[in-house]
Amino acid sequence: MSDIMSILQSSYTSASASLLSPGSKFANVNPAQWQGTWTGTDSSHQPVSVSITKVNGFRANVVLQSSAGLQFQQALITTKNTFRIGDSQFALTATGKATITTINTDPTTGIQSSSQASLTLKT
Repeated sequence: MSDIMSILQSSYTSASASLLSPGSKFANVNPAQWQGTWTGTDSSHQPVSVSITKVNGFRANVVLQSSAGLQFQQALITTKNTFRIGDSQFALTATGKATITTINTDPTTGIQSSSQASLTLKT
């Protein structure tokens, strides 16, 4: 039984480490700066929506809706005012303003490119 637990522990540790960039630090954030629905359009003029709820400490529930589909996860907000969701990184740039950068991989060539969208917090 202890072997199973050690395998699960090491798998959990390595999986969670891959979601965070090296040197990431965390501290409690002001929920009012983050919570709400953030909207904008991406580089191909498609709507992008990020809904952030249940901000507690440096954790938040995030739903990303874009032309790539719907993603949901709990995010960890760094002291650099960023978090990752899937292949995207959300960055708070000013009060009520943010950017989301997404890495896109061409399925036939494997070439990666990035696209960025400016978002505004809906009031």
